[in-house]
Amino acid sequence: MARSFFTFILVLCFSTFAGAQIIDDSSIEDAQNGGYTFVEGMFVAYLADTVSPGFIRDEFRKLEIAVLDEHIKPIVISVVNVPSKETLEKLKNHKNVTAFYATSLKEETIKLEQLLEDTSLSAEEKEQIKKETAPVETFFVEFNYSINRKALKELMGEFRDVAYKIISDQPRTVTLKAEPGNEPLLMDKVEQLLFVESTAMIGTIKN
Repeated sequence: MARSFFTFILVLCFSTFAGAQIIDDSSIEDAQNGGYTFVEGMFVAYLADTVSPGFIRDEFRKLEIAVLDEHIKPIVISVVNVPSKETLEKLKNHKNVTAFYATSLKEETIKLEQLLEDTSLSAEEKEQIKKETAPVETFFVEFNYSINRKALKELMGEFRDVAYKIISDQPRTVTLKAEPGNEPLLMDKVEQLLFVESTAMIGTIKN
């Protein structure tokens, strides 16, 4: 059974005549006092952290619910140490890895050389700086949609000499179309789906 959670998203709507504005406590108080309106004809569904775009499109197509927008991205990590080439090759070829790429050492080296050219340092000093600040290649790894944080921890347990940090792991959401006025009924229906964690109305705060 999907966890039922009912809330709303506030989208700040600024006047086209106004310049940049600061969002302060008064905006929050305005919302709490009813100074907002709900957007009709749509709502957001928060999804399980293992779903893929194709799966979601197929499921909602079967239910005849139109998907207006989707935000479903896989987990991406960066390797923050220097593992062996053998380990990196094994990680690159793992069945759950969909992309493996690295920063360009050549580009970073050129940037450093251009920076040093604009200084009054001697040739010896420049060479010493190049040795001490030599660019280090950084690797980025993207996993398939079935990998969430728990699965990632288990997977990376196979690579004990790899230190990493997660650089992208965003909530997976879709914006769904509903008949104006019938949003709560469809939200209740959608919340019963096993791959949906919660739903949310979309609200706007007006200045």
